[in-house]
Amino acid sequence: MHDRRSAAFRGIRWAAVALAALVMVAAASPARAAGDEDFKGWFLTLDAALTQPTGLEQQVAYHTVPTGSGVALDRLIMDNDADFTGMVKFGYGFGNGLGRLQVSFWGFDNEDEMSTTVSGGVVPTVFGYGYSGMYLYDYGYDIDVQARSKVQAATFDIDYLRSYAVGKKTTVTWLAGLRSATYEETVDFVGTELYYLDVYQQHKHFDADALGLKLGAAVKFGFTDHFALDGSTTFSFLQGSTEGDSFQTFPVGWTETLTGKDDNVRGEIREFDLKASWSYGMMDYFVGYRMETWDGLVIDPVLATGFSSALQGRDNVSFNSLHAGVTFKFGQK
Repeated sequence: MHDRRSAAFRGIRWAAVALAALVMVAAASPARAAGDEDFKGWFLTLDAALTQPTGLEQQVAYHTVPTGSGVALDRLIMDNDADFTGMVKFGYGFGNGLGRLQVSFWGFDNEDEMSTTVSGGVVPTVFGYGYSGMYLYDYGYDIDVQARSKVQAATFDIDYLRSYAVGKKTTVTWLAGLRSATYEETVDFVGTELYYLDVYQQHKHFDADALGLKLGAAVKFGFTDHFALDGSTTFSFLQGSTEGDSFQTFPVGWTETLTGKDDNVRGEIREFDLKASWSYGMMDYFVGYRMETWDGLVIDPVLATGFSSALQGRDNVSFNSLHAGVTFKFGQK
């Protein structure tokens, strides 16, 4: 708990430092005419990305191997692959330095699978050990392990942005808005002892919903009339709820279940984006790298029990993206 609070305080301090630095830049520079702050009309941004989830730590079992002096353990962890994601932004610029209002949606939806055959023993960790315990032994034959995971995350934002020219080719943009975020995760384990052909199953599912404030800032450095570098950061402070359930089923039909719920979850999403952009008339093109870290909302409300209690440490997940897109403008500068 102390480590989580320290991490949260560090994030707030860095946010304060970044925003304070931009305030000093804006105060020290004379305002001059620029571009986007004077745009009046509608705009649409389409953003496609290859997104890699990191920090999921989806361990499905321990593989136990007898040794001459005891037992060696090997963790069986899902390999989470990158997947394509998309973002859509739609809004209206009021012109005359009055800023713009935009609505945006981002979504991530990915499935991963594991299939392996091992000897020795297997202790599933999706549900945990439970009351009865689950241990698969090979009895001279191998053990077939099948696992599957599905992760879904999405944000829906309503933002107001205000841009200021702080130099001949430099623009600072402030952002304030509301964010709705959802996170959903499912993990399944199926183990088969190939001697008796007994099948053991464990399952877990949980989801979280949150709503809160979003604050951010961006700086655009123009190098030519058409090329610029954009750097931005946003912080979302959310409050929500999470609930989940898990179970394990034995070949004899015995089933254990576990449920969990928390109606007061603190969530935080931190985003950092650096991109190169090209502007030609009423169209802007861009390519960049975005890092997005989710805290709180991804904590498992149905933690693995017993032998698997060491798996309770994950409190954040990141989505790192290579992205590119285009903005269409329908109006006048």
